Amino acid sequence: MEKFRITAVGQDVAKLVAEKFELVGINKVNQVNSGMLGNLKTLTYEIDLNEEDVIRTRQRIMGKMAEDNMRLMPMCVHGDWMRVFVFKPMRT
Repeated sequence: MEKFRITAVGQDVAKLVAEKFELVGINKVNQVNSGMLGNLKTLTYEIDLNEEDVIRTRQRIMGKMAEDNMRLMPMCVHGDWMRVFVFKPMRT
């Protein structure tokens, strides 16, 4: 089993990320941590995936979040593509 971790930064973003889980068909999600980043609440979700499904599931969930680019901005940690942080896009 592989562990795929998604950290949503901000409560409004966490609700949108949970909706994306449902759209992709991920039912079993463990909320493993909650914390703060400045004045924003962070929620970390952990998904246990079979080794055969890791790439396909990650592509589907990142694709759904990328489609919603006006409200979500997913980013990976350099060198560790199994950890994703999701932010609200910055407006300039």
